Amino acid sequence: MRTMKNYPLLLGLLIFSAAAASVAAQDVAGETVQEATPETANDIVVHITNIENTDGRIGCTLFSKEDGFPAEAEKADKRVWTQHKADKATCKFSNVKPGEYAISVVHDEDKNGELNTSMVGRPQEGWGVSKNIPARRFGPPEYKDAKFKYAGGQVTLDIKLRN
Repeated sequence: MRTMKNYPLLLGLLIFSAAAASVAAQDVAGETVQEATPETANDIVVHITNIENTDGRIGCTLFSKEDGFPAEAEKADKRVWTQHKADKATCKFSNVKPGEYAISVVHDEDKNGELNTSMVGRPQEGWGVSKNIPARRFGPPEYKDAKFKYAGGQVTLDIKLRN
């Protein structure tokens, strides 16, 4: 038979355990460290605006290096296709490791998987890149201008398409 004498001891152990767990959730500087949960997963969410029409689909491409940026999707780290409604769409890159990235977006109106251009290379479909960098005088935006540092967690970027 248990006696009432053991309950204060159990209560004390419970309080000590809760306090120890709270201390374990702090780093050396005293700041709380948040463990990755579905709410704090390593995701980059891209909100795309200024979509000219409802034809086709939206392609978002994530690059961790200059090679291939912005148009060579086969050299990208990830590519996501999404449907759009009216003049807006959202792409989500999941399980992204912290690092340096640039994103390119294309409104693939004819669903051929690439940005259609004129004979001189001028885009015929909507396009955009991270930081909303415009095209250079004679060529697409460069990786060094569109790149951003990603430290982890969930980050949201806004990209306005150019038509």
